[in-house]
Amino acid sequence: MDFGIAGKVALSSGGSKGMGKAVSIDLAREGCKVVVCARGQKAVDETVAEIRDSGGEAVPAYVDMAKRDGIAEAVRIAEASWGSPDIVVGNVYGPRHGRFEETSDEDFQEAYDQMLMSQVHLLRAVTPAMKEKGWGRIVLIGSISSKQPHKELPLVSANVTRTAALALNRSVANELGQYGITVNTIGTGGFATERYFEYMRGQAEANGIDFDEHEATRRDGYPIGRLGRPDEMSAVIVFLCSDRASYVTGQFVMVDGGAVNTLM
Repeated sequence: MDFGIAGKVALSSGGSKGMGKAVSIDLAREGCKVVVCARGQKAVDETVAEIRDSGGEAVPAYVDMAKRDGIAEAVRIAEASWGSPDIVVGNVYGPRHGRFEETSDEDFQEAYDQMLMSQVHLLRAVTPAMKEKGWGRIVLIGSISSKQPHKELPLVSANVTRTAALALNRSVANELGQYGITVNTIGTGGFATERYFEYMRGQAEANGIDFDEHEATRRDGYPIGRLGRPDEMSAVIVFLCSDRASYVTGQFVMVDGGAVNTLM
């Protein structure tokens, strides 16, 4: 299937590891010119090299996409390399973890800035040029917590602010659809990434339980019976970034192995 995005300029936020890396690679395979955005130079360089070695086009951006200045620099790099971004995948590191009694007012403010305001800054930075072109694709990698807040995991600030980012995307999608710009959010379940295993091992240790037993119990709640692979997530995201998905906007797309079973 031709996704119709060959030659498009793509910003891949958090694009050097895990799901973000898979997105960077898959967008490049579809012929996009990819700006790989992340804070760690080594991982960014490795991802850029992998894309180039496979015949794709990519440039590095060593930036923090949770910050306004980092976003501006990533857009500047895209414009200097190929032109303004046509495709943007938002993916920033989650906020400080903790239950409500452990979470300070400052922690909530930090989470608000990181989860919501980063998306505000990103939209402001990329949508004017997209409107001029009459085409654009924006996908935010969110969490299932926007539909069903985590009960077992201490992620209260993420539960709140990821839901706010979802509401922002749905609101902005209403305004931008007339310009050929779609805005969608992914509800991410459990995926086999370095970040996932690092966090879940820490949770198991903090609660004095065996990690493997804990994971086996958790996976019993997935109808698929396993964690997702990063490429399974990137396949959905790349479709949403494609020309074939031009009638899909303002949606919260669950990619969670069936973990969340609510009807609405």
